[in-house]
Amino acid sequence: MNATDHSACYQLPGPVAAFSGQINDVDSHECTPIGCWVDEFGSAIAPLRDACARIAAVQAGREVGDVVEVPPPQLDDAPIDAHSVWNLKMESAPGAADLGRRIEVLDFIGVKRQIMFPGAAPIFAHALLNKADDPTVFASITDDRKGYAIRMVDVYNDWCARKSREQDRVRPTAILIGDTPDELYARMKRLIDAGVRQFMISPDTPPGGVSPADPVLDRVWALAAAARTPILAHIAISENFLKTLVWRDAPAFKGWMLGGEFSLDPWTLSNIHLAVQNYVMTMVLGGVFERHPNLKFGTAEFTAHWVGPLAENMDRWYKNAPFQGNKGDRPLKKDPSEYLRQNLRVMAFEFEPVGKYIDQFGLEEVYCYASDFPHHEGGKDPIGNFLKSLEGHSEATLRKFFVENGKAVLPD
Repeated sequence: MNATDHSACYQLPGPVAAFSGQINDVDSHECTPIGCWVDEFGSAIAPLRDACARIAAVQAGREVGDVVEVPPPQLDDAPIDAHSVWNLKMESAPGAADLGRRIEVLDFIGVKRQIMFPGAAPIFAHALLNKADDPTVFASITDDRKGYAIRMVDVYNDWCARKSREQDRVRPTAILIGDTPDELYARMKRLIDAGVRQFMISPDTPPGGVSPADPVLDRVWALAAAARTPILAHIAISENFLKTLVWRDAPAFKGWMLGGEFSLDPWTLSNIHLAVQNYVMTMVLGGVFERHPNLKFGTAEFTAHWVGPLAENMDRWYKNAPFQGNKGDRPLKKDPSEYLRQNLRVMAFEFEPVGKYIDQFGLEEVYCYASDFPHHEGGKDPIGNFLKSLEGHSEATLRKFFVENGKAVLPD
C-alpha cells in the first residue's frame, strides 16, 4: 500500500468498530521539522530556529561555529498504513506536519476530529517568553527577547487561524497570552474573528495576572463560551505555580481565610497534575462555570488519576466547611463535582486504568480518548490499550469515552 492508497483502512477492534468515522481525539501535535520552520511559519522565525539548532548541536556533541548548520527540509512522505501511523513518531510519522496528509490519517483510523496542540517552534517561542529575563536560555537571541517571543507566538497563532479556516477536522490550538485581562480579551477576540476554534493557557500562571475566578476575567470566559471555543491546558514546563498566592484573590474566596514539554524525572511526573488541578479547582469553586455554564475546559497529558479525588475533595469541603464565613450564601448552585461532569474534559494516557477510575469515582462523562499523535507518549496501540482498561464496561461507556465526551471540546 502506498501513501495515497487507502482502500485497506485500519481495522478498529471489534468493540469500537461501529464508531469508525465518529471518534474524537482530544490530543495530538503539529510536528513540523526544524528544517521546514521558515517555509511553514515565515522568515521571522529564523533566529529561534537557529537557536534551537545550536542547542541540538551542542547536545549532540557537534562543533558549533558562528553559523549553525540547520537540518535540511524533511518531507512528510511516510506511507499511511497501520505500521507507520502507530509506530513512526515525531517528524517521521505520516501527517506529522502536512495537514492534508493528517486528514488522510484520520480517515484511515476512523477519527472524525482531532485537537492539534503546538509543536516545537511555538512551544520554544512560548518558552522564550517565559524565560525572556534569563539570557542563558536561547542565548543567541539578544535583541528585545520578550517582544520577539510575543511576535513568534502571534505568528504561530495566525498560522492556527489560517489552518482553521482551511478545514475543520484538525483543530490547531492557539496559545493565549497577555499580561492583563484586557490583553487576553483583545487577543482572543482577534483570533476568534480570524477563525481560531480553541485556546491553550499556561495552568501554572494566573491568566492576565489575576485569579481565573476573578470576575474581571468574566468577559474573556464569556467570549470563549459564546464562540464555543474551549480553553485547554497541556503539559509544559511549569515553574510558576507555587510562586504566587494570587490564585485565591477572587470574591468567592473572601471571608473564608484565616491567614494569608517537561522533565521526565519521577518527582516531576508524580506532580505534573498539581498546576492544572489547582486551575480547575479555582474555576469551579470560584463560580466560573456557574456564571458561564457553556464554557468548556480540557486538559491533556497531566494524567487523569486526579479527577475523581478532586471531585470528592471539593464536594466534601464545600458541604462541610469547618469555619463560618462572612458570606450569606454560597455562589454554587450544584455540588462542585457536577461542574466537572458538565464543563471539564480530561485526556488520559493509554497506560492509565481509566476503567478503574470510572468504577471508583464515576465521572464517566469526563474522560476522553487521546492518541497524542505523533508523540512517543501516545504509545503504539492507544485504542487497544484503552479498550483493555475499559474491558467489561458497557457499549454506552465506550461510546462516551471514544466519541461523545470529546464533542465538548471538539464541537460541530
